[in-house]
Amino acid sequence: MGLLDRFRSSKAVSEGKFGFAVVGLGHIAKPFLEELRGSLTCRVSAVVSGDAAKASAMAKKYGADTTYSYADFDRIADNPAIDAVYLALPVSLHREYTERAAAAGKHVLCEKPMASTSGDAEAMIAACRKAGVRLGIAYRCPHTMPHKHLRELIQTGAFGPLSSLRIETGFGFELKPGWRDQGTLAGGGSLWDVGIYPLNAARFLLAEEPIAVEDASATCDANGMEREVSWTSVFPSGARAICSSSYERDIPDTLKVTGEFGSALMAPAFRWQEPYRIRGEVHNPASERPMEIKVRELDFPEFRLEAEELAAAVREDRDTITPGEDGLADLREMERIYRAANIPGF
Repeated sequence: MGLLDRFRSSKAVSEGKFGFAVVGLGHIAKPFLEELRGSLTCRVSAVVSGDAAKASAMAKKYGADTTYSYADFDRIADNPAIDAVYLALPVSLHREYTERAAAAGKHVLCEKPMASTSGDAEAMIAACRKAGVRLGIAYRCPHTMPHKHLRELIQTGAFGPLSSLRIETGFGFELKPGWRDQGTLAGGGSLWDVGIYPLNAARFLLAEEPIAVEDASATCDANGMEREVSWTSVFPSGARAICSSSYERDIPDTLKVTGEFGSALMAPAFRWQEPYRIRGEVHNPASERPMEIKVRELDFPEFRLEAEELAAAVREDRDTITPGEDGLADLREMERIYRAANIPGF
């Protein structure tokens, strides 16, 4: 039984939808708001913004009952219609609002990267644990069939032993002025914003934690902010993930898996605005003929599935499939990549 089918048959559906307060109404919040319109189990109960007019308009558009400013955010504690918050804020604000949400007794779905530093991530995990609330990180790959299918192929040895695997992936674009080019708000450079996708995808697909970083190099601007970085993550099995991210150029949004028995290309691999597709072929020596790998172009309501997963974890009293510890693991690895690339401050 799938996640949505399980919800349809659960008593929880008849008792009311799981309510989210959406904190921050910028670019990434829009698909979350749009997709929750189609959820049978979750809804937008409130919106939080520093712009009262914008908050009012968005609340009306998406059916939210209440609006809050950042100054009166803590009043969410008194609103039983809010079960959790979705944090769509600049990275530097994630710790503060996670801790405030936890203190208000609300669960948290936090956009990636989880925090500016691994120390902040540890504090966020501790705050949620102390308050007895769930903390999930908004990673999309674990919710989409193409990514899960590719992981299953890898784990079942379709490409050959893990030790023979090579993952090549990247993500980049030309950055426009905004909070992302301000280190105090963004936490880091392109690695924090888009490089985290290749990094997290490699960890997800291989179901291993990297043990070393090789061939790391970076380009920084005059203020010391990283604008482009490349590295190779080495995994215990011997698999390698060759990754890159950039704020200087458009790196094709692709993910290629190559092993002893064949290869597959996923393109696009990370952009939620475009349908996913996979093409490839493998030939296990034990089989008579090659196996074609083909996943047609598919759209997935990834943001809705993230919300519904947190709701399911709360109702079933379990950890989410992308807990705070997952975000912490990425941050520790990103810091290691920066150190390997000799970026000041790391």
